[in-house]
Amino acid sequence: MIKQKETIENNFSIFCWNIANPSVDRASRQADWLSKRDEDVFVLTETKNSKGCEFIQEYFKKNNYSVIFIKPEGKEYGSMIISKHQLEPIKFYDLDDNLKNRVVSVKVFTNNKFVEIIGVYIPSRDKSFGKIQRKKKFIENLGKSFKLYDNNSNRIFCGDFNILEPNHIPHYSFFKKWEYDFYSFLTDYGLFDSFRHLNPRKKDYSWVGRTGDGYRYDHCFVSKHLLASIKKCYYLHEPRNERLSDHSAIILNLNL
Repeated sequence: MIKQKETIENNFSIFCWNIANPSVDRASRQADWLSKRDEDVFVLTETKNSKGCEFIQEYFKKNNYSVIFIKPEGKEYGSMIISKHQLEPIKFYDLDDNLKNRVVSVKVFTNNKFVEIIGVYIPSRDKSFGKIQRKKKFIENLGKSFKLYDNNSNRIFCGDFNILEPNHIPHYSFFKKWEYDFYSFLTDYGLFDSFRHLNPRKKDYSWVGRTGDGYRYDHCFVSKHLLASIKKCYYLHEPRNERLSDHSAIILNLNL
């Protein structure tokens, strides 16, 4: 049995990963692989109301992890947070729409202190009007949520954003200004890209297309107060190379 940690020590780590709505077989391999890792919190995106995601939820619950996963309705996607520490849901994105389960917001407690974690799976899109408007509206609602719920000094915002930084290399012309603007909004709001903070010029990617082009879709932003606490932020390509998912994971290590 995996022993649940009672306190967060100086080192606190987050493992953020798009698990691509796995089958039960792949979910079993994902859960076994994750359970051997040392990170404190797993933020999993592209979840669904499926047998595979239910398997992951129950697997970690049985092993004394705290799990927050509100199953999305119908064919919609969501996010899940799994923790070796006690989680408490908090209000953040509470708009009544069918995309609300793409956002999971929690407090992670330790000795009357907490870190606030917001995990998100922003919709992807194609060229169709409906999917463009769907993604645009969701990003607008995220912006409203940030303005409604003031920035906590210990806030971490992470997940598969399906957006790129404005100066992403290579540049992809099919991304629109409003998509790049959301990245800029986060910085203006007081949240900062942990990977880019430590690696101003490094090229690394969390998803690679069939043509071999890389995309840095998965991000870990932190509030300004936490910038000095960042020890490491990097992409782990093992789960993509091992075909556990089509995404690499992003890992954030903090010294709290």
